[in-house]
Parts: sequence; structure tokens; C-alpha cells
Amino acid sequence: MSMAFEDLAPNIDEIEKGLAARESPEFIAKKLGIPAQARTIRRYKKAVFDLGREVDKAWRLERAKSHEERLAEGKVAIVDSLEVINLGKLRARQLLDITIGQQYETAEGEKRIVSYGVAAIYWSQGSKMICELTKAEAEIAGDDPESRKAQAVESLTDAELDDRIDELVREATGS
Repeated sequence: MSMAFEDLAPNIDEIEKGLAARESPEFIAKKLGIPAQARTIRRYKKAVFDLGREVDKAWRLERAKSHEERLAEGKVAIVDSLEVINLGKLRARQLLDITIGQQYETAEGEKRIVSYGVAAIYWSQGSKMICELTKAEAEIAGDDPESRKAQAVESLTDAELDDRIDELVREATGS
């Protein structure tokens, strides 16, 4: 804590609780019996709890980054997402590889044999997981139908796009 706020030191925990509860500095000062310190509490709030300043600083740092740096950070996030998807697909394949009569252990440590009912549940869950994860993977890679549609529209010139929109409107209205 800086020297400017030394007077608040004995009450700092209560002040921070009050600020976190969105109480006004005046209310906090009155509640603590130090109404003359309301302005100091307000300055403390601005110095410590002012997120706008932190957001502004972070935004300036982000803007200072080059396009290549931002692109690299985006690629890292995509790679991380793909790694999570691959782990999910591995688990889904494990569920699909279960065979009837195979021995398994429950979470409680009890040994059991895979029955038709258990296999059906696991196979259903594994199939559902594989489908959802494959779809998510395609979306991240930009190989899903929506991405392909967007790329197709993007490749049209403005005139071609206007002609295509007019054609679709005529089809929709039947004229």
C-alpha cells in the first residue's frame, strides 16, 4: 500500500469488502466511523479498483503487437483447442472399442463384465462424442458448411453478388 493510503491501513480489509460489495466510499467511511476519510477511500478505490485503467493499458499493449504476433497467438489457441478435441476423440474411440464380455472396473473399484446394455450405452455415447468432436474440429479448421459458404460469398465480386441476391429474391417471390 502506498504512503498516500497509510491512514486507511487499519480498516483496509473492511474497505475492500465494502468496495467489492459496490458500496460507495462515503457509505464505507460513515460505516467505519471515519467520514473525513471518504475522499481518501475514493482515491484508493480509483487507484486499486479502477478496471478502466487496467483495460486501457492492456488494450494499448494489444494494439502495439504486430499482426504476426496476434496471428501466432491465435494459432496457439487453435492448436490448444485441437489438442483438447483430439483427447476427446481418443476417449470416444476407447468407448467404441469396448467389447461384450470384456472386464472393466467401476469407479468404486468393483470388477464387472461388459453386458449388451453397458456396451450399447458406451457405443452410443462414443458415437455421439465422435460426431460432435469431428464437427467442432471441422469448424475450427474452417471446413464446415458455414465456412465454405462464407468463402464462396467472399470470392464473388460485388456485381456477381448483387446478381445472385437478385436471382434468389426472384426465386423466393416466384417472379
